[in-house]
Amino acid sequence: MHTSRRVFIQKLTGSALVLSAMPGTLVAGCANSSSAENAVLRVAILGLGDYATRVANAMRSCQKAKLVGAISGTPAKLPVWQSRYNIPSRNCYNYQTLEQIKDNPDIDAVYVITPNATHKDFVIRAAKAGKQVICEKPMAVSPEQAQEMVDACKAAGVRLLVGYRMHFEPKTLEVIRMRKAGEFGKIRFFQGLSGFVSGDPHQWRRDPKLSGGGA
Repeated sequence: MHTSRRVFIQKLTGSALVLSAMPGTLVAGCANSSSAENAVLRVAILGLGDYATRVANAMRSCQKAKLVGAISGTPAKLPVWQSRYNIPSRNCYNYQTLEQIKDNPDIDAVYVITPNATHKDFVIRAAKAGKQVICEKPMAVSPEQAQEMVDACKAAGVRLLVGYRMHFEPKTLEVIRMRKAGEFGKIRFFQGLSGFVSGDPHQWRRDPKLSGGGA
């Protein structure tokens, strides 16, 4: 689990760096391919829950990205993250002060890792603050929300990347190759299953207003 998460982060930030050739680049100073290859994406994580902790731990060994900031709706978490990940206090924010990140040159991108229904607002706020945005999956709880997010990032001149890795996985790519090559013959049925034990019945995933409902 930890290995796959670490590889995911490396692929994710590598993809983000590739998308930097536009106004509001992901990493300052990436004027040529050589410097871009050696650049490090400086990330602030927004939403400091269990999943964010997994991402933060994986980023410790990532060569393409560095955790430099933390944004939380529970300010008491910030000192813990500062100590654990060596984050300076000037790079810590709460949900009310998020817009102040606009004036912080230490942070290139905001990684939104909050309940699904809150993604849209946080992505739009981070984009308007001029930061590149990574949004955890699922992107939104409706196509309409997703389009608002895309439009807001385009208007702000920043990139929006969704934290999903399966389309980069070697086994997924091989299955796609086999299908295109006709090795399966005529496909009549496909079923894909993935799940986990959600645990606490009172957590946000059980609340349709926060999770969006469904899988």
